[in-house]
Amino acid sequence: MNQVMRANIVATILLTGCVSAPVIDYTKIDAECGRICQKNEAECNTRYAELPTVQFTHCKPELNACVKACPPPETTPIVNPDKATANSDAASSKLSIADRLKLLNELHNSGVITDKEYADKRQEILKSL
Repeated sequence: MNQVMRANIVATILLTGCVSAPVIDYTKIDAECGRICQKNEAECNTRYAELPTVQFTHCKPELNACVKACPPPETTPIVNPDKATANSDAASSKLSIADRLKLLNELHNSGVITDKEYADKRQEILKSL
């Protein structure tokens, strides 16, 4: 097999998304926060549906940053995040204000939300004090 064919095979594998990121263990984070992260990832994947490489290089790091900002789970059983239907406002209101601000900051820093969205949501959270 020549160099060009090998390069084409590798490029095809990368562009079709056959190489994937490690699976995230949602049992190690707050279930509601995990749902928010999954919703954000789904929206990102939809924006870049025609560009699998961009999905992988943009959406996966955003998901990882979001998950990293989530608090550990409570002692209550965790619901399967794949079957989650709660909206993000209800989910985020169950987090403490400090956790909500931390998650909001992570989402803003990773580029998931705009400056305006960040400022508006931050004000909303602070008003709930």
